Amino acid sequence: MPSRPLGPAALLAGAVIVFAPLTGCSGGVDAPGPVVAAPPPPEKAFGQACTALSGNGGGLDALGGQPVLTAIDQTKDLGQLSALIKTAKAKDIFDSMENVTVFAPNDAAFAKLTEDQKKPLATQQGAGDLVRKLIVVRDLRKDDLQDKQYTSLQGAVIKAAGSGEDYRIGGAQVLCGSIKTANARLAVLDTVPSFG
Repeated sequence: MPSRPLGPAALLAGAVIVFAPLTGCSGGVDAPGPVVAAPPPPEKAFGQACTALSGNGGGLDALGGQPVLTAIDQTKDLGQLSALIKTAKAKDIFDSMENVTVFAPNDAAFAKLTEDQKKPLATQQGAGDLVRKLIVVRDLRKDDLQDKQYTSLQGAVIKAAGSGEDYRIGGAQVLCGSIKTANARLAVLDTVPSFG
């Protein structure tokens, strides 16, 4: 006896049988997607000396699109640090960095150094050692400076402590912190910090 072709109702029932198990798979259209953490909101610079600092004639906001080395060159009171970086021939280090923090002693901080402390900084090796001590390979925001310690690019331990608007890095006071540049965050210090 020849078999009869299946009607539309039978074909539909077969399709339901075939596809029904797929609806329970985790990859179905109703499955939740992966949770992506939102980036932290931008953080404004903080500290008593922020208003006195000027970048490129437009205040600290003008530094946001500048590479960190350019920002240092253009920030008031960081002339000695800029000269130290040149002595260290460290331009390539700064140009290659991303999402780091640079602790930046101001000109008055370098003036506090004794002659014996200044002597090594006149050589490429001595200047380079200090420059690398001032860099932490992490984007440190304000909350990251509360009673923590970090290892610098040179391998030295640097301690951060404080709360509110009063923070210290290796014993040096943060005059203006969380200055954002294109590839780093700057914290201007009143003293060359001590390292562990």
